[in-house]
Amino acid sequence: MVFALSNDSASVSVDTTNGGRLASLRIHDTEVLLTHGPDDAALTWGCYPMVPYAGRVRSGVVSFNNVEHRLPITLPPHAAHGTVFAQSWNVVDVTASSIDLFADLGSQWPFGGSVSHRIELREDRIHMELCVTAGIRAMPAQVGWHPWFCKPSRASLIFESMLQRDEHGIATTIRERTDAVNVDDCFINPLVPLSLTVNGVDLVLSSDCSHWVVYDLPTNSTCVEPQSGAPNEINDSPVILAPGESLTKWFDIAWTGRLIH
Repeated sequence: MVFALSNDSASVSVDTTNGGRLASLRIHDTEVLLTHGPDDAALTWGCYPMVPYAGRVRSGVVSFNNVEHRLPITLPPHAAHGTVFAQSWNVVDVTASSIDLFADLGSQWPFGGSVSHRIELREDRIHMELCVTAGIRAMPAQVGWHPWFCKPSRASLIFESMLQRDEHGIATTIRERTDAVNVDDCFINPLVPLSLTVNGVDLVLSSDCSHWVVYDLPTNSTCVEPQSGAPNEINDSPVILAPGESLTKWFDIAWTGRLIH
């Protein structure tokens, strides 16, 4: 089911059936997101939450308390982007400007637990908040968002450093300086506000997440993805939630009051 949020500057479509994602974000009546992917593949359109892991998980294996658990291979040869981006979410509350969603982490996640996603349309931004909560078992946890922006005409994505990838495409802890251009990599510490101009609309991205994955290799889109940890951090250095404990992060997509012509 799709719910519409709107105000004087923007309108948002939230698809609760397909991962609790932003299916559309129109600012001053101009679309800034890819509204569908090839054959509507769930990984390649809109802006969807990544829970309870974000980015790639090496070989689709999460190891916790010396036990290995198999995850679905969604980006061969790795697992990627969590277990809820394609499933249906429950609507807890909805108004003209906000919606609160809830989902279990599903049978593909071996530890149980749940997640809530609040999407709030404000005067000059869309504010999103994810809260993942452990069930009766302790578990590793990570959250993030995967927005697919229409190809920007301008981008200012300047970070302190990038985490080098290994031969399997997984981020390491080795830092290097490089521009976030023609990349599919994880970055840390933005040095300037992260901004894009998409179809004439100036956007500014912000989050309390510690890492950002930038994927701008496609000719029709650019992804700038806030994550609470690097890809495979669910194994390498996870946040551990005790039973009933939660991890909460937010992500804002803000815009100016004008179009660039």
